[in-house]
Amino acid sequence: MMADVMLRDVRAVFKEDSDPAAVIFGQTAPKEEESDLVGQANYRDGQVYAIDGVDLDIKDGESIAILGPSGCGKSTMLRVIAGLIMLETPNSGTIQYGEENWTELNAKDRRVGIVFQNYALYPHMHSKKNLGFFFKMHKREEEVDERVEIVSKMMGVGFDQLLDRRPKALSGGQQQRVAIARCIVRDPTVFLFDEPLSNLDAKLRTRTRVEIKRLLRRFKITTVYVTHDQTEAQAMGDRIAVMQAGKIQQLGTYREIYDDPVNMFVASFVGAPPMNLIPGKAENGGVRLDGQFVDLRNDALGGVEGQDVHLGIRPESVLLSPHQVEGSMPVQVYWVENHFSEQRKEVTLDFGGTRVICKRPLEEEWDRNTTAYATIPVEESYVFGSDERRIV
Repeated sequence: MMADVMLRDVRAVFKEDSDPAAVIFGQTAPKEEESDLVGQANYRDGQVYAIDGVDLDIKDGESIAILGPSGCGKSTMLRVIAGLIMLETPNSGTIQYGEENWTELNAKDRRVGIVFQNYALYPHMHSKKNLGFFFKMHKREEEVDERVEIVSKMMGVGFDQLLDRRPKALSGGQQQRVAIARCIVRDPTVFLFDEPLSNLDAKLRTRTRVEIKRLLRRFKITTVYVTHDQTEAQAMGDRIAVMQAGKIQQLGTYREIYDDPVNMFVASFVGAPPMNLIPGKAENGGVRLDGQFVDLRNDALGGVEGQDVHLGIRPESVLLSPHQVEGSMPVQVYWVENHFSEQRKEVTLDFGGTRVICKRPLEEEWDRNTTAYATIPVEESYVFGSDERRIV
């Protein structure tokens, strides 16, 4: 009876001039209340904490990208949210969606849609059956045709031609489109994406990323997007959670994280190329680097006087000259790499045994194994202490 009512509602709403997405996502009327997704979790995998005190509060309709290297715990966190990993003793934590406590709910009862890196399509089923499998399991087969038609229109030109093919007859990009459609068709309250573009070539990856972002922007469904690629994280996340060793190191917009990294890991992971980190010692409000002194005129360094620190500087902030200028330091040009599509080159410098990268205009000429003069602007410098936390 419930399924009959739902299907009648779909038919009543889905007209020629209506938005098909409104039917799937229930957006034909304003939401009565917002439902944030809140998770706190500790999860031990053997002797190691795969998730160590993670605390996430995702606003209703927000897209959060979890960014980090392999093994940092980001996919484990996604599986905890999905209910594929339960927070049972000795693990601990809670998963809350609005007023609903999901902590002890099985995955099938959490109303999440998941897109995996390997697509996870049933190989013996054609695409339409893959899309309709959820409804078959819940004895709602009568909804399949209508919902598949709606999702096909949402997915754009050519998608309906994929419905009669099995996964082995689809390209990687086509399989991913089917996997995303399967996620959408079941009317999820939360989208979960686990490295969904990793198996696609660069061109297709960019195109698919745009399509996913278009859907997320259009329908404002709460989303968690896991990736090791900061370009993807920047494109897909309203905010980004940078994760390492089971902990969220920093949470914010890409600009906030890029401009104000809280520690050396975040500074070295975010940015392309990432921030240069040059070892030295704190001295008289500045940093002593291999015989050269960078006067930062900052009293905050007084508390670490004489201690080992790292001076951080973004590649685009390093100034380079063929001649000595006031405040510059002699360096050796170690390597030069042209990036024609970006109209710039990367010049790698030997800075007392530390490799430092700077970005320069493409038209500049720099030769390997020659001396140049680098200047580090005080106002664009960072300093990290021996505990790797940012001081300045």
